[in-house]
Amino acid sequence: MINPLETGRKTASLPSEQDGRRKVVIRYIDGRVLRGYLSPEEESELQRNTPASFPVETAEGERAEVCSSDIKAIFFVKKFEGAPDYSEFKVFIAQPNGRGVWIRVHFQDGEVMEGVAANKLDTYLKPVFSMIPPDPASNNQTVLVSKSSLAEMQILGLAAD
Repeated sequence: MINPLETGRKTASLPSEQDGRRKVVIRYIDGRVLRGYLSPEEESELQRNTPASFPVETAEGERAEVCSSDIKAIFFVKKFEGAPDYSEFKVFIAQPNGRGVWIRVHFQDGEVMEGVAANKLDTYLKPVFSMIPPDPASNNQTVLVSKSSLAEMQILGLAAD
């Protein structure tokens, strides 16, 4: 069988979470959006080293090479479509539960979002960090934020169980 990631050809059987790949919506700094699948290895590599580029299989089954310096954030989502009529809340209405640091990020494009990030040095030292958004009913499960797309990052407190 021909691997669509090697050829760029479309395939009838798209990957799913069953084979370990997660649905992602990549938002670029310039406003472009790419929907696709990210392998666990690429996700791990992004959090460890932030490579110059990484492969994503698009929702159409084609291979796309994503330049890390061009992304605003990677949203790990439940569905590609989302719910257009749902009004997601992007800030906590009270101190969040869980473990980690309660943060607010201000993107250069004006978007503001809160979340809970790991309370470890990597959150502050690495070029990307992962946070869990405040709305459990949202389509977004986790967000991998590129610090180069931020205007500001604030620590609001600790999330407490």
